[in-house]
Amino acid sequence: MSSPPSETLQPVIAADGKLPFRVSATLFYAVMIMVVGQAFLFTILPPIGRQVGMADYQIGLVMSVHGLFMLFTGPMWGAASETWGRRRVMIIGSFAFVISVVMFGLIVDAAISGLVSGMAVLWMLVGSRALFALGAGAVTPSAMALAADMSSREMRLRAISMLTAATSTGAILGPSVSAFFTGFGLSAPFYIIAVTGLFAAIFARLYLPKTRASSSAAAIRYRHLLKGPILRISISAVCFMCGTYGTFSIIGFFVQDRFALEPVPAAQAMGLGLMCAAASNVFIQAFVLRRINRSAKTLIVIGVCVTILSIGLIWNSTTQWMFILAMMCNGLGQGFSMPAINTSLSLAAGPDAQGRLAGISTSTQAIAFLIAPASAAALYQSINWLPFAIGAVVTAIALILFLGTPIVDGRKGRTDEVEDLTAA
Repeated sequence: MSSPPSETLQPVIAADGKLPFRVSATLFYAVMIMVVGQAFLFTILPPIGRQVGMADYQIGLVMSVHGLFMLFTGPMWGAASETWGRRRVMIIGSFAFVISVVMFGLIVDAAISGLVSGMAVLWMLVGSRALFALGAGAVTPSAMALAADMSSREMRLRAISMLTAATSTGAILGPSVSAFFTGFGLSAPFYIIAVTGLFAAIFARLYLPKTRASSSAAAIRYRHLLKGPILRISISAVCFMCGTYGTFSIIGFFVQDRFALEPVPAAQAMGLGLMCAAASNVFIQAFVLRRINRSAKTLIVIGVCVTILSIGLIWNSTTQWMFILAMMCNGLGQGFSMPAINTSLSLAAGPDAQGRLAGISTSTQAIAFLIAPASAAALYQSINWLPFAIGAVVTAIALILFLGTPIVDGRKGRTDEVEDLTAA
């Protein structure tokens, strides 16, 4: 890939170490829209797939292919943002996102109307998801890298928490869009989301600074980064997200089967559960993390433990209200853990490696998306309780790995163990 000329300006860290409002708002919106495009698919694809005659494992495959391509595109775009500039990469990714979502909606319309069927539908959806991964794989790492570029180490958790809150907000809006606009047709949400994706490119062009990495960044390679604490945190994060994504990818089937619902009511119930999970996630990041002074490792341990509990509660839900409460519990766990995990990765690398480090972070999510949805769907089709049990076990393995990994505490610039929660 030939590189366009680098943008010419370096980002400037403000005196208080915080991101400027226009920058933070633009990054928040761009990441949020990428997640909207992912989250509403969790809600709507299971009933759509079953309606057009796809097997459960095929639906899981369509979800998983996103992870396969993100595994490669995330690091590629993370490295490209070091020379092309964060803003340019975000604009390219936003346009790819818009095209992919429109394509998916057109394919769904064609499948429902009977114009295409069988394996043709599967491979067309897989192709659309590959293009989606190309877009989201550009926006997410460039946004994370720019947030790290423009925030001080002491304010890094807050900056990363903002982007994680954007992820959670997208997880709220995605099911909301799905639940509301499916009344106009199962494909209607795709076109609505595509339009909102255009604004991410416009805002990036208007409000983000031109940036490039310092000249020393060219010498930093992924093989130099993927060792020591960064490698160990990344492996732990993959295990944690496999447990979560595997559970989330089968909730659409679980809700439809456990509560005997038709496709549209199932999508709406699933959407409500995901909205509540994301709302509790945002609450933790917006109100709790800003008011407590705990190390990243402590926050990770709290979040992973709560997440394990939530998986058991989801499976044991006998009413829709119990299911919603279990999803809220899951959102609390994600709210504590994910900002701390991403901040730990960012602080473990130097300032010249933030683009590539963001690519690594994106790849950890991609690996989880690649492994978890298809395997969980196949297991659910065979033994419906097994993916929940495996999800809890894998998440527990992540907890053990995190406990044994040295993690930098950005508040003090040193490596801390888990704090005593009874301390003042």
